[in-house]
Amino acid sequence: MSCITNKTRAIRQKKVEFFSKKGVHNERKLVRALSRHHPGYTTSKLHPHHTAINFPPQANNKAALLRDTEVRILNLGPKFVPPAPEQVLERLPKEIGQMKEKVSAAWRRVTKTLGRQPPIVDRFCERIEDEIRKTVTTEAPTRDPTLKPAIAFFRNIQKTNNIIFRQTDKSKVFHTDTRENYIKKSEIYMNKTNAYREIQSSPLREMIEKTDKFLRNLVSSKRIPQALLDKLSPSLTESELPHLYYNPKDHKINEPLRPIVSGMKSPLAKLSSFLDKNIRPLFDRHTPYSISNSMIFLKRLKEFKTTNETNMYTFDVTDLYTMIPQRESVLAICEFLGRYGYKKVCGITINTIKDLFLHVLENSYFVLQLPGLKPKYYQQIRGGAMGSACTQVLADIYIRKWESQFSHEQHRQRELYFRFRDDIFFTTKQPPERIEEI
Repeated sequence: MSCITNKTRAIRQKKVEFFSKKGVHNERKLVRALSRHHPGYTTSKLHPHHTAINFPPQANNKAALLRDTEVRILNLGPKFVPPAPEQVLERLPKEIGQMKEKVSAAWRRVTKTLGRQPPIVDRFCERIEDEIRKTVTTEAPTRDPTLKPAIAFFRNIQKTNNIIFRQTDKSKVFHTDTRENYIKKSEIYMNKTNAYREIQSSPLREMIEKTDKFLRNLVSSKRIPQALLDKLSPSLTESELPHLYYNPKDHKINEPLRPIVSGMKSPLAKLSSFLDKNIRPLFDRHTPYSISNSMIFLKRLKEFKTTNETNMYTFDVTDLYTMIPQRESVLAICEFLGRYGYKKVCGITINTIKDLFLHVLENSYFVLQLPGLKPKYYQQIRGGAMGSACTQVLADIYIRKWESQFSHEQHRQRELYFRFRDDIFFTTKQPPERIEEI
């Protein structure tokens, strides 16, 4: 036992010496080296509650030399919030005031009494506030002394070394990379998809005015009701131009970027949500093989009887949202609605539904500001924006058109076929060569 302890201590000392050398940026290189030369050394740092097969994701770092505390913070991802009791106490009066309004309204509704502030509610809220202040001031966890210098270190390397921190696509931990690599990967994605056209100035006002005019013309021609105009019209004061950002896919080779267009306040956001809200239930109703989460997939898979000849395949559609053709995908929606006898949706004709989808797709603009560069404005001329509400149902129905024959054949052969967005799962007894042909 003493021999093993001494060997472990020696390995740790080698690790410290290795990291003290200039130019070492990746701990995994050291772990692999130690595992080759010291067979008893574990090849990964596992969380105590996880097995060797199921371990938590680790921050992917190729840009800077990090200490254990800094790596631990990056592993927490966006969920990491340093404890700050003073901020709790600062927000407390406003929170208590909002709670008092809600409790008072509930009290008046139940007791059928008048009076804006019932005394019993005042006393209740005062006790709650006193208990919170007491708990925060006396039982708040002590601040980790290592957090402040670690956060200061992150801020410093961002400024001096142009290091970029981004949330990863799947694992949700933080990913670090250089500004140059981040810009290069963005250019690779733009050139690969060829789905964007750069424009010279912000199109925000044009988007607002064009959308408002489009909706008013539909009302004047009695294609949509006046009440719908009030719900779908963009706000001149609150609307913002959507912006594109990337999440690194560190689970894939070369860590490509996943593009996401954030458009919560886009002039098209209300219209896009309206289309998704009314078309999505119809797609779900007539597409039994579409699944919404992994638990449903596992349940159906558990009920399926397999044989020694059964194989299961899975694949995905590359860049689905970006690569679908705009007009063809909208026509697929019209064909889908007509096939199942829908002449109107929410009182709106299929032809008007088509025009609404086309307006969203053809007026999809966004701004992209890469680190250290000036903002650039783009129009999406192919596919739909990942982040727009109606893009998902648009892609789902378009793919449904092309998979229908294969899914029917799977059902006839009593095999499984499931799809979640761009991920497809199916079972078959056919040889791999035949699957490749399909």
